[in-house]
Amino acid sequence: MRVIAVPLALALTTPLAPLAEPAEKTVWRVGVFDGSSGEFAGGEPHGAVNFVAGEDQPRAAWYAFAPVAWAGKPAYPMSRPRSIDFSIAGRPEPAYRLKVSLLIEHSSVPALRVGINGRLGMFYLHPRLDCNMGDMVAAFYPAYARAEVEVDFPGSWLKTGTNSISRQAVPAGDQGVPDAGFEYDAIELHQADPVPTAGSAHAEPTVVFQKHGASIDERVDVFVRYGQRPRSGRVELVIAGHTLSEPLHADQEFGEESIPFEIPKFAPRTQAHLTVVVNGHTAHVEETLQPQKKWTLFLVPHVHLDVGYTHFPVGFSPDTPFSRTE
Repeated sequence: MRVIAVPLALALTTPLAPLAEPAEKTVWRVGVFDGSSGEFAGGEPHGAVNFVAGEDQPRAAWYAFAPVAWAGKPAYPMSRPRSIDFSIAGRPEPAYRLKVSLLIEHSSVPALRVGINGRLGMFYLHPRLDCNMGDMVAAFYPAYARAEVEVDFPGSWLKTGTNSISRQAVPAGDQGVPDAGFEYDAIELHQADPVPTAGSAHAEPTVVFQKHGASIDERVDVFVRYGQRPRSGRVELVIAGHTLSEPLHADQEFGEESIPFEIPKFAPRTQAHLTVVVNGHTAHVEETLQPQKKWTLFLVPHVHLDVGYTHFPVGFSPDTPFSRTE
């Protein structure tokens, strides 16, 4: 058994080597990309979170859960932006990539606001169900999911000396959802290829349908990403003989914008063409879209009664209605 174990270990570890990022290209990493928030501190911070890369320890200085910061409500320490401060000794590289891995363990999917030395941009999450049970909550929460966001930006946004990159959970829509937020899995900054000037786009069919007369249209969300403030811009979607166009609205220096389109019924594996124009720069994207399933929801009211927690035993008997727990 001892002879066999050695080559088996080599066989298991060797394929993993090419997946690792070269050490010289990684500026810093906080946490481990393992689908778990276990390496971070629990509870909530009592003040601003300013993590210093290379000095602070994640288990003591970076907190796992980040609740959503709602506009118009008091800014609690737990929902404020959390920054990672780091130093660059020489001249910054031409471009960098920020990678953030998040876990969805609550009843809503928020968005992520990123700040890079004062520049702010919002990014949407596209979580996928995760059955690996990185956190224990996955054992009983069927919607447990993981989402990754990668943000490319030019090195001119950094400077020689101290820099700061912040992250904050913000609402993705107008309606508030109690207990909304996400858990951190890991965060990393490393060098990247130069950032393209033109924007990009991605279309996602949804399970939301709207009836217009005899037609039932499916909502398709188009996510437009840009690396500069869109002083002027638009996105155009061509699909199944329909051409739709909407202007860009977001007032931010970089990030993503979500634009909904209502599309009449289209066949599986339909080709779609996206055109993004940002500040005179044009990008074209071809995608194959799959319509989503129409669901019928049945809402059943349910009440769980535990009589006895708030009354003395003499106040009821086994024959009292609703005196037995489920």
